[in-house]
Amino acid sequence: MFRRSLSHLDKLPKTKVAEWLAGIDTIICRTDGVLWQENTPIEGSVEVVNAINSKGKRCLIATNECCLTNKDLFQKAKCLGFNVKEQDILSSSGAISSYLSDRKFKKKVLVLGGDGIRKDLKEAGFCSVVNDLQPNDQKKIDFVRTLTLDPDVGAVLVARDDNMIANELLVACNYLQNPKVLFLTTCMDGFQLFGKKRIPDAGSLANAIEIIVQRKPTVLGKPNPRILGKLMESGEIKPEKTLVIGNSLKTDILFASICGFQSLLVGCESGAFEEAEKIKKDGNEKKMKLVPDAFLSSLAPFLEYLSTSVK
Repeated sequence: MFRRSLSHLDKLPKTKVAEWLAGIDTIICRTDGVLWQENTPIEGSVEVVNAINSKGKRCLIATNECCLTNKDLFQKAKCLGFNVKEQDILSSSGAISSYLSDRKFKKKVLVLGGDGIRKDLKEAGFCSVVNDLQPNDQKKIDFVRTLTLDPDVGAVLVARDDNMIANELLVACNYLQNPKVLFLTTCMDGFQLFGKKRIPDAGSLANAIEIIVQRKPTVLGKPNPRILGKLMESGEIKPEKTLVIGNSLKTDILFASICGFQSLLVGCESGAFEEAEKIKKDGNEKKMKLVPDAFLSSLAPFLEYLSTSVK
């Protein structure tokens, strides 16, 4: 109905929006910036998620967040008041595990950031290692001279880590000089919002490594459909009846476009709305996949559309 139109839902008749939502069976929500910020639910998000489930629709939570394990993410959602099931939490750690399993990967994974993803990999049967050097362990030149690479490391995984240190970047780049070592990342978002402030995300580090090693990473979180596991293959979710709600064009909206889902962009602080508006105005067909179907300045009004009856 609204395909790549960037329609402002709050400017449309409520019955028209309700009619659109009546054809949606599955709604996939992003966590940070849409459902919660750190340990605080965003206004209206709990009510929206719980209303989706109470209306007989299915609400999935799909995240590239990697500081918590899947089980911890489920517990966090429950503690914040979201009425969800553990199997409805989809994270990049599951996508990475399935990717490594498909490749019959047997070596170690050097993980930069993301304690939760490291634990999930271990539970899935993979051996992950972390560089435990502190910033002042050695002078840079001495560190480089004495650096010994573990020949059993077969992949470098870049995830979110607010405390990344220069030595870890150096170690990763040296492993990735070997073209047989996999270069993986959870996402290519350069930043995430913390209130109105911006903090680095995995993409900022992955981009820096890419410049140094002249290799592009394989992105295994959103927008890669692999995060869905077997849900589409099994027919549990149907693309034409699925809606993605997110705040990032290159992660959430692109994910929706790749999968053939409908999309709703929420929030104004990230600059995503202005970027989408410019792409739409310019009419660049190659970039139109980044334009969402609909827009809301916040998630809270979504509840009213869910509650509006369709004649």
